[in-house]
Amino acid sequence: MKIVCLIKQVPRPDAIEFDQETKSLKREGVPLILNPFDARAVAEAVRLRETAGGEVIAMTMGPPQSEEALRGCLGLGADRCIQLSDRVFALADTIGTSRTLALALSKEGSDLVLCGRKALDAETSQVPPEVAAFLDRPHVTSAVGLALEGDRLRVRRETDDGEETVEVPLPAVVSVARAEREPAEVEPGNGRIDVWAADDLVDDVRENDKRFGQTGSPTRVLAVRDVTPERAGERADSVEETAARIRELARERRAGATAWDKPEHLAEEPGAFYDCWTLVEVSEGRATRPSLELLAKGRELSGKLGGSNVALVLGHDVAGAVEDVSRHGADLIHVGEHEALRDYVPERWVAAVRSVVERERPHVLLFPATLRGRDLGPRVAGELEYGMTADCVDLGIDRAGRLIQHKPAYGGNIVSVIMGATTPQLATVRPRMFEPLQPRDTAAEIRPIDLDALPEGTTRISERTATEPRPRRLDEADLVVAVGAGIDPAALAEAAERAGAAIGGDRAACAAGRVPWGAEIGLQGRQVAPHVYLAIETDAGFDHLTGSVKAGVIAAISSDPSSPLLAAADVGLTGDWRELAPALLDALDLTDAP
Repeated sequence: MKIVCLIKQVPRPDAIEFDQETKSLKREGVPLILNPFDARAVAEAVRLRETAGGEVIAMTMGPPQSEEALRGCLGLGADRCIQLSDRVFALADTIGTSRTLALALSKEGSDLVLCGRKALDAETSQVPPEVAAFLDRPHVTSAVGLALEGDRLRVRRETDDGEETVEVPLPAVVSVARAEREPAEVEPGNGRIDVWAADDLVDDVRENDKRFGQTGSPTRVLAVRDVTPERAGERADSVEETAARIRELARERRAGATAWDKPEHLAEEPGAFYDCWTLVEVSEGRATRPSLELLAKGRELSGKLGGSNVALVLGHDVAGAVEDVSRHGADLIHVGEHEALRDYVPERWVAAVRSVVERERPHVLLFPATLRGRDLGPRVAGELEYGMTADCVDLGIDRAGRLIQHKPAYGGNIVSVIMGATTPQLATVRPRMFEPLQPRDTAAEIRPIDLDALPEGTTRISERTATEPRPRRLDEADLVVAVGAGIDPAALAEAAERAGAAIGGDRAACAAGRVPWGAEIGLQGRQVAPHVYLAIETDAGFDHLTGSVKAGVIAAISSDPSSPLLAAADVGLTGDWRELAPALLDALDLTDAP
């Protein structure tokens, strides 16, 4: 069994600073670390090797100093390493990076490729599905458990509803969210590190070679901006005062505005008219809130493009979802129903979406940045070699009709402005960046799509477990409550239900079993953006605090008046959470908030 782990060395996120004069990131002197998700992938590979034998190889694409991360992998138990280092690899986006990694993997050969779910600096989650696309292998993302069964791999993975277990044949590509044995801090190891350049991968390296680096990358960063929100840092003396201030701030800080009325075409003398498409995600027969948010934004974008706001609804038994998108802003609905799309099996869904994209060639196609959207969108982009920007927090159109994408990094305080060179222009968009439209009884045009025969696929779903409440509730609720390890969520359950709140937690709360891992909030979990976010005795470190950067209002409760958690909030309340938290939840009335 040969397992190759794709790893990345990243700047320590809490050490990143923005230079206001140069409008760029300060990189000199920033400590570099092995991406934590990649460390978990190496730990899982070593565990599988102990069971099945073979070898574990760590592979990275990076400058000479990335050798340090590879030494860390050797310390974790990898047998040897491969470093892809060449100037022509520089400034690659996810497509350029994935293409190069796939060339190296094809040369080395492997039975299994393991990656971290995402890199903490860029947070795209795109490289694993795109590498799988270039290799033409099945893939599974967000794995939380792995077991070898003959020539197949049994993978337990996170979903927005809980967990499911799938089986895939080898060779395959899998991204890891959690490891069975969390990797410990280790000393750098010694061992073989082979350095490969571009001419080790192909025989005909050319000037401005479109297979590598910036010239092989269909997206470009136009600017980098510091968007760190200012928090009020106020202290309140009572629950009533806290609730009143939260409501006041919530009215002031509205989410991304949307409107039924479309703006005019941006061009003074339009020469072309384009549509904006949204892939609608369906849950229990209805369109999800993140999908309706994108349709609302789509009215603005399609107006500026001079075209229609188009919903693409795929699945099985989608009549309810079609009704939802018709009432929430779609002008035109393409509907593809197929029995094979009853469950999310990547091969079938990718084939369905790809066939539509190749036939219709939408100018813009947006995916919700849910766990499914982050799995499906990048695989489609990889197979078609289209540029894609992940996890966008805002979108715009320039006068030439190109999609301007605002993509966060380093926890969301830094945003890159990105434009793609390929069409269709693809993006995944973070939930709750925009408000859904108020529903109207309108009749959108409906066009059935013939999906023909979809591939059976090699992935098999063997088990599905729903978590209650479902993790997707954190993307839907106007009020999110985050708890620390010392808080019993059961004591808040009734008040939270009355307030319509969803409950998540910091990493320590998940490790203690207080809340499910799928409800972890933070840089290594979910980023949430409710109207109001209430943190109760949570960790005040960078990892957790970045999970709520985009929240409208942040309130905090701590028994320690000097807690940095209170300083990071808009409104802080000191005292015993057992008394304060239920009372505050009961006092909050967000009906007149945005």
